[in-house]
Amino acid sequence: MHSRQLAPAVFSRLLALALLFILTNSAAFAAASLELRTDHLRSQLVSASNTATPGQTLKLGLLLQHDEHWHTYWKNAGDSGNATTLTFSLPVGVTASEIEWPLPERLPVQGLVNYGYSHRVLLPVTLSVPTNFSSKTLDITLKADWLVCMEECIPGEGEYKLSLPVQTAAASSSEWAKDFERSATRQPKTATGSATYHIQGDMLTVDFSGDLPADFSSWLFFPEIPQHITNAATPEWKKTDTGWQARLPVSEYFVKAAPEFPVLLVKGGAGLRFTAAYAETAAASAKTATTFSLAAFLPALGLALLGGLVLNLMPCVFPVLSFKALAVLEQADNRPALRRQGIFYALGVIASFLLLAGLLLILRNAGEQIGWGFQLQEPRFVAALALLFFLMALSFVGLLEIGAGFAGLGQSLTEGHGDRSAFFTGVLACVVASPCTAPFMGTALGYALSQPTLAALAVFAALGLGLALPILLLGFIPALARLLPRPGAWMESFRQFLAFPLLLTVVWLLWVYGEQTSTLAMAWLLAALVLLAFGIWLRSKAKARALTLLAWLVIAVAVASPLLKKSAEPEKVSSTAEAWSAEKLAGLRAEKKPVLVNMTAAWCITCLANERSTLSTEGVKSALAKHGVTYLKGDWTRQDPAITEYLSAFGRNGVPLYVLYPAEGEPQVLPQILTPALIENALDSLGSPAP
Repeated sequence: MHSRQLAPAVFSRLLALALLFILTNSAAFAAASLELRTDHLRSQLVSASNTATPGQTLKLGLLLQHDEHWHTYWKNAGDSGNATTLTFSLPVGVTASEIEWPLPERLPVQGLVNYGYSHRVLLPVTLSVPTNFSSKTLDITLKADWLVCMEECIPGEGEYKLSLPVQTAAASSSEWAKDFERSATRQPKTATGSATYHIQGDMLTVDFSGDLPADFSSWLFFPEIPQHITNAATPEWKKTDTGWQARLPVSEYFVKAAPEFPVLLVKGGAGLRFTAAYAETAAASAKTATTFSLAAFLPALGLALLGGLVLNLMPCVFPVLSFKALAVLEQADNRPALRRQGIFYALGVIASFLLLAGLLLILRNAGEQIGWGFQLQEPRFVAALALLFFLMALSFVGLLEIGAGFAGLGQSLTEGHGDRSAFFTGVLACVVASPCTAPFMGTALGYALSQPTLAALAVFAALGLGLALPILLLGFIPALARLLPRPGAWMESFRQFLAFPLLLTVVWLLWVYGEQTSTLAMAWLLAALVLLAFGIWLRSKAKARALTLLAWLVIAVAVASPLLKKSAEPEKVSSTAEAWSAEKLAGLRAEKKPVLVNMTAAWCITCLANERSTLSTEGVKSALAKHGVTYLKGDWTRQDPAITEYLSAFGRNGVPLYVLYPAEGEPQVLPQILTPALIENALDSLGSPAP
């Protein structure tokens, strides 16, 4: 009897133990998703607790277990790679923090340095569960993306599902709690000290102050944001009165200093996080005080003078030079008048270059991202030039007689033989020449805009002098003046002939305007030109006062309509080239793909000539395909701060700019005047694309 009475009790205890075992193991299973096996990586969504509690936080994390010699990336991947991303789908009211990145490792690869993780690592996040959360389970879905690399890289992704029971009692730790504890010990601490940084030349300097460890200079340096320092470089440390100073080479991809430069200093399992503020004033004063060099200044002056001289051969300047040459021919026998013409023309050119340069420097110092030729990035200015050149063409063919009433339209400023006409012809020459780029100009202008104000203005003055030099020399070198043909009746025909280059310039300006706006807007500007011609014709025929007033009204409407009209965004035009963006370029570089970057603008004659004669040829297209080169094209026709920053990174302040990036290594800046052979040879130097 006794044994029979004991049997139910023993059975009950065994049943309770079995239920406890089942519950315990089911809870443990609920604290993690199924493990996912992908290329060289095992991954799993895990929880630090077996349950979730309303009103409390919950630690989750993506557990990554890498194959030997393989790694994934930190928030700043370094020279290549992409950071792991986590995207949660959560119930209403539940929120997830950003990844709480553990301290990274330095991962050297063939002369580059990346930042990331190998072996076993947990990327934790904190979930906040609201107090009024009433569901019995917390259902979580995670989508993760990563790049796993050894020497080659493989993109990976995974989706994970996890359901945790919700209870009000204190949550028990899961079997992954130790992974969370290890991750917590490898979280960086916010430093009690402070830091500032500045960039001078090709060096970035960070000044740390406060209560710092005595062996601070032996800690590893990790930047949290990319493209500021050369990642493979070792900092040059120096003890200062307030702490420590670290100097590192600036990244070859550096574009613009960030307002804040967060960095980690790591030694062993300890890490200190500093947020270095950009010391802009100190950097600017240091640059102004130290970058001027007479040895660099004199060659820049020579290049600017030579560049201005070559500008006289550019198509955009030819129409202005044509009617200036006409005025010179009419004064060929009057040497004093010829000299005055040359002097006032040169003054107009140089004064205009200095005015444009001064405005450019003021706007750039005020934070505007603009470059040389910026005036032709404004559609209204282009429309005004088209109207002015159209008026000049009408005058040259004799369809428009300039009277006192037309002085306000500006054309009479450039016609005739007086000092005023010579000066304003120089002004107009500068306006239309500035968007053109001649050889030697890019280097000189890039140098000028990095110098103190007086040195910069001197370089621009030399550029203007070079442009004015041919006309100026005619009045001071008798032998040159004797080469000019004698005035005669033939000059009237020559004057009429010069109207056609002016009309071709109008066609070019119409095209630029259409590129900046739309085909419809270009048609409206063309209609305004026709209306202007009609108003001028009506003015010449009007006898009655009412018709004269009507003619002036028509002219006013024709001039005002394109200048007052709000310009539309340019139409998207398909192209064999891909549109440039800093993000696209960085992505291609991370994938180790060769890239050719073409920075261009519709108003840049040199750019268009290069595209027609070289970049659009079948030979160059075949060479790009043969070597697996991605062709990126940046359009600076209208102001684009991102392109301006990119130009500045290469010491340029205008287009064209051609940069060839190999799959690995330093980028190569190509000449501003291209030939198919030059491009094909440069591409051949890249070698065969990787299989």
